[in-house]
Amino acid sequence: MAKNEMVDITEYERLKQENEMLKAQNVACLGDGQVFVKRSQGGIIRAIKGQVLLEERNGEIATIQGKTMVTSKGFAKANQLAGLSIITPDRMLSGEGKFITNPYPILDEQSQTVTKILVKKMAVGYSPIGNLVISTATLMYDIKMYFVQDLVNKVHSNKAAGRISMFNSITEEDRKKGDFFRIEGDLGVFVDFSNPDILQALKTFMQKKTFGERNAQSICERLVFSKHPALAHIAYVNPSGQDKNQTAKVTIFGYVFEVSKEELDHIKNAAEKGEEISVKGREIQTVDVGVVSATSEEMVVETDDEEIAHQSAETADRPDILKGEGLFGQ
Repeated sequence: MAKNEMVDITEYERLKQENEMLKAQNVACLGDGQVFVKRSQGGIIRAIKGQVLLEERNGEIATIQGKTMVTSKGFAKANQLAGLSIITPDRMLSGEGKFITNPYPILDEQSQTVTKILVKKMAVGYSPIGNLVISTATLMYDIKMYFVQDLVNKVHSNKAAGRISMFNSITEEDRKKGDFFRIEGDLGVFVDFSNPDILQALKTFMQKKTFGERNAQSICERLVFSKHPALAHIAYVNPSGQDKNQTAKVTIFGYVFEVSKEELDHIKNAAEKGEEISVKGREIQTVDVGVVSATSEEMVVETDDEEIAHQSAETADRPDILKGEGLFGQ
């Protein structure tokens, strides 16, 4: 036999050899060969390794300023293999040491509408090496600060929309057509309410108030997923494909999470009280992110599906809003 023929192993033979090796380790291939499972002697699935395809068109990845992040939807899809459990405690400790509801809305005194939201989440499950780990974080979702950032971006790109200035430079004539929003101390942004870009920012601001709690919970879930060892490696990805239709494949290792509902309730109760957390007398490794503020990029990307539908319907029904009409008139 020629040398070429001796090393010429067909794809079928290669796959057959790999399958025999996997069988020897009680590992089976599922479906299209993208998922492998390791079973116990009794046939029960114990561990999983697989590839997950994340798609931009489904909102599972998003590119912001040249970096592609995995969204909460993308993490949820990857978690189908990782098998982490999300826990939302019913209450949490405030900075003053008092118990508050979770999520906790902070209201604007004058309008009595939501201006900030605090929410705490935990992700519980196994790391790639089989250790039980909890990642936990408290998110501050600051709708007012997002609004001010949006206004700054608007006046930066459109001088007719307003200007960055000190408070004492605002004239009586300015006050007749707009308002001043503080950034720090007396530094802030003056905006003209008759400008179409500012009207659009106000519309976005109102929508963020309406859908803020849902968006805050999505961002917090993404945060604890991204800090857990099982999924931390996929926070950012290198996608392929054309713009708006990019995809990314990520490899996930998971273990069957054999914790009962009672044990999950115990974890939740211990978290609410700030106590050390253990399961079956075994202390769990904890990754505590602390209190984190939602970034403007996260607030743009993590938009609730109902909010997107609301935006689309409103744009179709009220094109005058995008032209700068309707809210304050012209």
